[in-house]
Amino acid sequence: MDKITVKAYGKVNLTLDVQGRRADGYHLLSSVMQSISLADTITLQKAPQGITIQSDHPLVPNDQDNICWRAAQAFLSQSGIATGVKIELMKAIPVAAGLGGGSADAAAVLYGLNQLYGTDLSLGKLQTIGLTIGADVPFCLQGGTCLVEGIGEVVTPVEPFPQTNIVLVKPEASVSTAEIYKKLDSSSHGGTSTRRLLAFLQGDQSVSLDSVLENALESVTETLVPAVTLWKSRLREHGAVASLMSGSGPTVFGLFESSQQAQEFHGRFKEEAGVFVVTLSDKGVCVSESNGGDQQ
Repeated sequence: MDKITVKAYGKVNLTLDVQGRRADGYHLLSSVMQSISLADTITLQKAPQGITIQSDHPLVPNDQDNICWRAAQAFLSQSGIATGVKIELMKAIPVAAGLGGGSADAAAVLYGLNQLYGTDLSLGKLQTIGLTIGADVPFCLQGGTCLVEGIGEVVTPVEPFPQTNIVLVKPEASVSTAEIYKKLDSSSHGGTSTRRLLAFLQGDQSVSLDSVLENALESVTETLVPAVTLWKSRLREHGAVASLMSGSGPTVFGLFESSQQAQEFHGRFKEEAGVFVVTLSDKGVCVSESNGGDQQ
């Protein structure tokens, strides 16, 4: 096999609690992350030497500043492979949106190269390599519904989130994750939403979903991008049982009980922002059907 195509699924943070900050400046998180059906497509082809990247998105670099380039370099170095790879990236996940698009792409490169070169590295080994590239890469390799702790290195599958219809809204503005964390006050540390959502997923009838979904970064991003507040309200006003910002934002999402409500929201507001109707995914990466069928 000289070529492989991989799907890289985005994610939303159903909860995001900041538990503290390490001496080196990294924040310690406790978050329930969920893979979604919105996916980028990455084709990897063996090359005699070097790493080349071609992307269809104007904001995505085609050089070593691309996270896929760094993922490929890390994989080839760790595996002792002397040849190279050609990477073609087709974006569907919005850039700088809090949906883990870059991390998902890096995860897909690691996963795909492991398949392409038959190196048989374990999920744990790929996640170890992935953590050196980005904090969300280990989760994107695992996928589904997971508890993510530490700086992203501890990924634990949990009870699946109930199937639902998700509407994503990406405002025109973008934010810097580093800037959001820098502005986060220590008074926001210590949230309990993750613990409460885990109880909900385990069947605790006393926990209501709309009171559980919380994101410690939301109040910071809202001061920079007021549209976060606007779209959260609109989602609730049009039938979402809950709405929340994902990651450092500025994308917000709403959970709808019916696909009709979700589609109606999309139809009404698609001209005002990037609006996507998605479902849950039980995987973070997989071989594309173009290779002969989805595989984990």
